[in-house]
Amino acid sequence: MATSRRYRSLFGALVLAGVAARLLRGGLPVGRYVVEGPSMEPAYRSGDRVLVNRIAYAHAAPAAGDVVVLRDPGRPSHHLLKRIARSPDGGDAASGRYYVLGDNAAQSRDSRQFGTVARRQIVGRAWRKY
Repeated sequence: MATSRRYRSLFGALVLAGVAARLLRGGLPVGRYVVEGPSMEPAYRSGDRVLVNRIAYAHAAPAAGDVVVLRDPGRPSHHLLKRIARSPDGGDAASGRYYVLGDNAAQSRDSRQFGTVARRQIVGRAWRKY
């Protein structure tokens, strides 16, 4: 009986350590990002701060119209804020690849330049501007 309690206590400590390690590595469900550039004007301006729900797509796929943060295909250490659009062929994103556009088309580097993006490149859904 005492051995069983000791194992449960050890298991609980290991789980808690794992959760703490995950949080320290940036695993929080909400991320903070700063908008850089005019590509999403007028909705988002350069310098705006955005809270991003990183778990929004844990059980649902991104949908057309969603504003998302994604890893820049040309510079993976940077992030972009874009809106999910339909795929280039006019269908939905059932292939797991997404066509993203900036709201300010004249000043946006988006899928028109770098093509579709894979689901794994999407960090999360823009939740709130602050």
